[in-house]
Amino acid sequence: MPRLVMAIRWTRFMSVLAVISSLLGALLMFWIGTVNTLEAVLLVVNAEESVVEGSRISTTELATLELLECLDDFLVGLAFLYFAYGIYALFIQLGKSDTDSGTWSKLGGISTLKKTLMEVLIVLLTVVFVKGLLERLSFRGLEWTYLVIPLSILALAASIRLLQFEGAETAKPKEADE
Repeated sequence: MPRLVMAIRWTRFMSVLAVISSLLGALLMFWIGTVNTLEAVLLVVNAEESVVEGSRISTTELATLELLECLDDFLVGLAFLYFAYGIYALFIQLGKSDTDSGTWSKLGGISTLKKTLMEVLIVLLTVVFVKGLLERLSFRGLEWTYLVIPLSILALAASIRLLQFEGAETAKPKEADE
């Protein structure tokens, strides 16, 4: 039986694949965000007026849309980075304290990682909504179907709030016992 337990313990190192993949994804998203930022800067430097689908759009509006896309890229990169560190801390490091890391890297468990990633998803959806809203106001009219994104943001925020209440209810009996 102890050999089986040791074999199962060693399987935690398969999560290294998730860590490496997430780090590569983070680097890729940071690169894409940097390239998009440079494109936005070049767009403003060249300062040419653009015509899209018959409507005249200023360079500042196009640069703003490009920078919002950059923000989205960097946020996804940060989410990948946080996920990589979380997987590393939970499965490979196995609770060993890292005195050099800051308070942002303290994970209570997989539920903390999931909750944080849900919060990042809300921010990403908000950026996507604002970017899409600016595009639709500039290029074409607004449609009622575009309300799906803010409704999904509200649903995700409500679910996070419910998860916080669930955690608070389970913590109260523990405090009462002490």
